[in-house]
Amino acid sequence: MPLKTVLAWVGMSGLIGSAATAAPGETSDLEVTARLVHERHVFIARADAEGYRVCPAPQIKLADPASFGRFDPETNTVFVATWSRLSAAQRERFGSLAEHSGGGASAEAMFAEGTYGWVFVHELGHWWQACRKLTRVHSYGAEGGANRIALAFWREQDPELAARILDTFRYLQAAIASPVPAGMPKEQYLDDHFLLVAESRGYTWYQADMTLELAAESPRPSFHKALSQPLYPW
Repeated sequence: MPLKTVLAWVGMSGLIGSAATAAPGETSDLEVTARLVHERHVFIARADAEGYRVCPAPQIKLADPASFGRFDPETNTVFVATWSRLSAAQRERFGSLAEHSGGGASAEAMFAEGTYGWVFVHELGHWWQACRKLTRVHSYGAEGGANRIALAFWREQDPELAARILDTFRYLQAAIASPVPAGMPKEQYLDDHFLLVAESRGYTWYQADMTLELAAESPRPSFHKALSQPLYPW
């Protein structure tokens, strides 16, 4: 969908929330919204094209949620963080990530690709779980299913972006110590201590480790296949 068309559609696309003022040179809320609306449109159109019954599209609210994204099933809303709402410390972390990537991307570009691209579609995966009435909040299965859907989506829509996300996850998996105690199955530990893990860097390790494991799945699941198993591996 052309950007002009997306911008024209913004006023009737289930968007809520107040605007934050972007500094000169930073991406505005309008531009972020246009990107997210487009990705939501493509995701839902693809699910429909695969023959699935789809539910009402989730609303989008620009905010500052933990982990940069959250789907609220009660209000059918995906909350998404924006660069303009980040703290100085959070921006510094993305600056360090950009330096380690070696690709010359700016800190904001690293944040945008990871959040407006990966995290947002991951949260659309949670929306899909709610749509299919297959939910298991705060569980390895729910996170695995959402990551599998997001990976299949980006491998289809933008393989280069998918590859960059996986490269970033490889770095993060190596840079962050595993929070899993020796001898404890990682799936069980996350299920038993989800909220504790979610408040630490261990959550990032889990997302990286889980997605890299899913990336090795052979044969690669299609978007249709990933949608068919909202909770994964169970």
